[in-house]
Amino acid sequence: MNCSPPMSGSLPRWRFWLALLLQVGLVAAIPARKALTLATGTTIYLQVAPVDPYDLLRGRYIALSYTLAQSPELEKLPGWSPELSKPGLLYLRLAPPNGDPAQPWQAIGISRDRPKDLQPAEVALKGWFDGWQLRFGIEEFFIPEALGDVLELEIRRNPETLRAEVKVDPWGQAALVGLWVGEQRY
Repeated sequence: MNCSPPMSGSLPRWRFWLALLLQVGLVAAIPARKALTLATGTTIYLQVAPVDPYDLLRGRYIALSYTLAQSPELEKLPGWSPELSKPGLLYLRLAPPNGDPAQPWQAIGISRDRPKDLQPAEVALKGWFDGWQLRFGIEEFFIPEALGDVLELEIRRNPETLRAEVKVDPWGQAALVGLWVGEQRY
């Protein structure tokens, strides 16, 4: 006597569509976060110190290191304490520069928790502190091969004018929009 249910040989259609919808949702969620940041974020500018590597598998890119994210700079900020020197999430409070809003923004505070008392013009940028520097997930800028030599030459001529154009959403997530060398946007 066989007690098992009869096998129909086919999966109900709703299970197929549910599995497909979940897979598509997971794949779409990855770029959706950056798209939301780009759509709703506040534009800020950060001073950068570049390194120009070349990866055979990924092509040409510029590795960016943000001057305000280095440990010696972070230790000078209001809110810094020895407890913050341990690896973990940190929020950098930034204010726009006086005058030209396309100039690098200034760090004015740091904390483990997202600041709740931000002024209307300020933003809180979320990053991971590794004990040496704060990383925001915007440390690589990929460039077309044809622009690589031109951009590298411009950076060498005017390194002090290199800044990153970044969008920061209300939750502190960052998305790199472009690089500026002097008045030229890449």
